[in-house]
Amino acid sequence: MRHARKTAWAALAAVLAAATLSLGLANAEPPSRLVSTLPIDGPKPWTSEPAVDGDVIRFAVVGDNTGLARPGVFDQAMNQINWMRPDMVMSIGDLFEGYTTDQAAIDSDRREIEQSVAKLKVPFVYVPGNHDLGNEAALADWRRTRGATYYAFVYKKALFLVLDTEDPPIPLKESERFRSVVASMRADPVGFEKRMAARLNRTNTEDRTSEAAAIDPTKQSRFSDDQVKFVSGALKRFPDVRWTFVFMHKPAWTLDSGNFPKIEALLNDRPYTAFAGHNHYYLHEVRNGRDYIQMGTTGGIRHQDGPGTMDHIAWVTLDKGAPEIANIKLSGLLDRTGKTGQVETLY
Repeated sequence: MRHARKTAWAALAAVLAAATLSLGLANAEPPSRLVSTLPIDGPKPWTSEPAVDGDVIRFAVVGDNTGLARPGVFDQAMNQINWMRPDMVMSIGDLFEGYTTDQAAIDSDRREIEQSVAKLKVPFVYVPGNHDLGNEAALADWRRTRGATYYAFVYKKALFLVLDTEDPPIPLKESERFRSVVASMRADPVGFEKRMAARLNRTNTEDRTSEAAAIDPTKQSRFSDDQVKFVSGALKRFPDVRWTFVFMHKPAWTLDSGNFPKIEALLNDRPYTAFAGHNHYYLHEVRNGRDYIQMGTTGGIRHQDGPGTMDHIAWVTLDKGAPEIANIKLSGLLDRTGKTGQVETLY
């Protein structure tokens, strides 16, 4: 009789636990690891899972490393972030130079960024950009090595929603020319950036909703209907999180963005903060009562002059209420000797 009673109580406890998880109750104990929309088996878009201890979340966001990376900046930024020990590092894409169908070049690009990321002593979360997913060959390589290009996970009761602004990817018409420009940049980064500054400044300030944007894939963001359905499903699966952080490469709210208004509408009933990059210039705006942040660079070439041109990280702290966000320039992030370890820069 006693054994039967224990079995019944165990069965009831299991049912209650399953109901709590399925409802996503806000007062439920946090899981011992993050919960994601990704399959258990297969590659993951992060180097490891962050430790789930305590309630406060502290993470860093890095900006564009490419296109046209200034050698050494991103690499040293990984060392600088180690001094601060966040729970994890979120990216916003454009980690590889990309725009090639040559598998050897794709492998080389990937290994280069992996060597930098390997310096981190905390998890790194990959988000794809147009350089990372510049064509079908790059997309296939991403899926083979990183898995999904859009996904979501819950960490310490906060939802991290990663979007793919290159869905589907559109190849760059002048990809061979771009790769030759990459070679020139690596040969003389300081001199090359000075020569490119005026040209990039003009390009970056063009109207991205003009006819030029309609034929230039770098000035568009694309979200498939399947991705919109995914977002809808993920938000329904995780309804009671304390905050939602949205990451994408291109700031879809400023571009010819197709399905993005549908995604914003799905997010409208919850508090969230959105991060993007792409334009190599820091901007902040309040949209629909939420913070929308366009990151500057963490190594990418400058696109325009002004206060938003900087190599930096965003440091995000979520405790009680809304998150606090502090921007830290790499030029001001010093070690105990008073040095950044960064390479020569024009910023």
